[in-house]
Amino acid sequence: MFQARARNETVPETLSLRQEDAATAFHPALGSLDFLGRMPIPLRRPFRSGLERATSGHRLTWNFLMGGEWQAPFDRILTAGTLNDLPGMVVTHWAPDALSAHLLATYPGECPVPGPLAGPCLEAGLADPLGVFTPFAVIPLVFLVDHTRLGDRPPPRCWSDLLGPLYRGEVVFGGWRPRDAVKFTDYNQLLLLGLFEDFGAEGLRAFAASVKTLRHNVVSSRTAGSGDPACGAVTILPWMQAAMAPRRGRVSVVWPEDGAMAMPVGFVSRPDRRERLRPIVDFLAGPDLAATLTHNCYPPALSAAVGAYPPGAKLKWLGWERIRSHDMAERAVAAGRLFFESWAEG
Repeated sequence: MFQARARNETVPETLSLRQEDAATAFHPALGSLDFLGRMPIPLRRPFRSGLERATSGHRLTWNFLMGGEWQAPFDRILTAGTLNDLPGMVVTHWAPDALSAHLLATYPGECPVPGPLAGPCLEAGLADPLGVFTPFAVIPLVFLVDHTRLGDRPPPRCWSDLLGPLYRGEVVFGGWRPRDAVKFTDYNQLLLLGLFEDFGAEGLRAFAASVKTLRHNVVSSRTAGSGDPACGAVTILPWMQAAMAPRRGRVSVVWPEDGAMAMPVGFVSRPDRRERLRPIVDFLAGPDLAATLTHNCYPPALSAAVGAYPPGAKLKWLGWERIRSHDMAERAVAAGRLFFESWAEG
């Protein structure tokens, strides 16, 4: 979901397509697609079902990925030359190497927003002032705390709490590697980038001292509170995985007071396709998808759905000015390198 893939990793081009011309099904020209999209794994099936209903009766050419998160053709859109080489609409979560500076500069702005943003999204500044990227959902990062492992220590209340000595060697966050002897090939890139941007190099080094290990989010959720020695007192997880942790008598979800670190899910679009794409825009901003997002703890950004956010919940977002004034992909790589070098030294 948030992971950074190793740059030399090869991924098969297995596409899930709805194509009018089956002859181009495996290698469609990106510019010929009306829609290209991907979603977090738990949302893929309901999202695809809703997309099929929304486009029924409309002759739209679309590609929604049901396989690996970082498959082609998303790798290819990063090197597309002009707007005509790009799909009419791209739906993706924001990530440094998903919506690059190149894409944000190539897709034009002033896209009509199909409704007001939910309060926490508006307050966090998720609205793109240039109108290029329109968020419709949020992936929030929260704390899952194990009260047994905490002992007499209080749960963390904000992100800076994880930088001090109180939780040293007790924090776990998302990552994966095929075996212990090799480097992590996937890790929560947004988390490290966000901490680096907020607290600088020293803050990220302090966070590294607090980290016990990196584990797959699903494994962390399933084992939290079990007494598994690989678990930590504090696990940083997407809200959905944290909410699914089964041992609720031993663990609880803490929404950071200064804001859950947020990765928006949204779309960019071409002006020449916007009328064609209206059925999809209506679906993205509609009540059925909002209900699905709310149920799965990926709260909607374009709807004030009841119960979508905890009372008083805040979001923490990198900010569009910062994103557009820096090479965020480069900074994310630097943050990852600094963390792993510091963690190895600890």
